Amino acid sequence: MTLLVVMVLLLILGQSAAAVLRNAASGERFAHNLRQQHLAQQQAELALRYCEAELRKPDGSEAGLPTDGVLRIPSLAEAGLTRTAWDAPPAWQQGANWFGMAGARVVLTRDMAGGLAAGITPGRLPECLVELQELADGTLAHVITARGFSPAYPAGTGAESGATPAGGAVVWVQSILLLGTLAPADDARMGRPILDRLWRRILQPPSS
Repeated sequence: MTLLVVMVLLLILGQSAAAVLRNAASGERFAHNLRQQHLAQQQAELALRYCEAELRKPDGSEAGLPTDGVLRIPSLAEAGLTRTAWDAPPAWQQGANWFGMAGARVVLTRDMAGGLAAGITPGRLPECLVELQELADGTLAHVITARGFSPAYPAGTGAESGATPAGGAVVWVQSILLLGTLAPADDARMGRPILDRLWRRILQPPSS
């Protein structure tokens, strides 16, 4: 009888230990995934802010406006931006703009992408895409969409198919900017004023 009781107790203890180990492993996975999401969010925000800052700079086409040596990157010049009609599908939802070599996105350099946290390098460099969206009243707004990747996101895998590799994370964010204009007497280094800004996180990103 005593032996039977001992065996039952050992069985209960074994099951309890196994449950504790499973819970610990689940907790570690949750913490890992949460950190990967956080780091990917940082990279996406970095790309978003970069494109927003570039759009506030003159692009050299403004008549009579001194640039003071401050110009946005050529790939974000107003004349080269995709213009989307009010009732047309936005450019950011088209997978061809994100997947493959011919996409219209801007890829940040590694130095810029590593600027948030020392010693942490994303698996893929963050990217942003800018389009001119025509609103219902004819006003043009800049729509900036960005995606960032976590350090555990393997380079060259998953992103081209829209899938997320195990252990990695990708976060998509977007802002809509209404920008004012710079007058000839303004200091170009101050940038175009932001009249309005909307921000959101994209939960259903495009796929290839």
